[in-house]
Amino acid sequence: MAASEHSDSEDSSVSSRIVLFNQQVEDHQNWQKINPFTHYSVKDMPKRTFLKEEYGRAPSGSRSEQRALQAQVQSLQEILQLCELIHQKGEMAQESELISVHFGQLFELYNNISDKLMGTLLGARKHKYVDFPGETLFQGRDDRVLISLERPFDELKGEILLKIEDIRCIATEKPIERPALRNAQFS
Repeated sequence: MAASEHSDSEDSSVSSRIVLFNQQVEDHQNWQKINPFTHYSVKDMPKRTFLKEEYGRAPSGSRSEQRALQAQVQSLQEILQLCELIHQKGEMAQESELISVHFGQLFELYNNISDKLMGTLLGARKHKYVDFPGETLFQGRDDRVLISLERPFDELKGEILLKIEDIRCIATEKPIERPALRNAQFS
């Protein structure tokens, strides 16, 4: 009797492992159906449909989305560092009472920190943290152009740090998952 109980528990253990293995095989096959690198021809791939909000974004919960969130945090940290440098090295403008620095001076200071000054400036202007005239600035030609903080630095710092914290919370809350197909038919 003890031998029969032992074989029943082994059978259930083996059958549960077989079911688990088969489930993993099915998940892998479904994933391979949407993986663009497993098809010889694009026409063999099922067509994915996107909601308007999802277009141009990484699938929710994917590693790509995690990397995008990390890149946003890094970008905001660089913007904060730039605003802090303008606050420390800039001077109060008489007409606006905002702290400003000349592009040439900022270029010399920031060049030791990073080679992405113009990209960081454009990102900071997009978020309305700094302001300067023109589309882009060039070393030598635009050295006398003033770059101004839009608001007091402490206010900017609080806003940027809050955004960074929000993004970090989003990144830690989302588990990594594979994207689901909508309306896809597998044969």
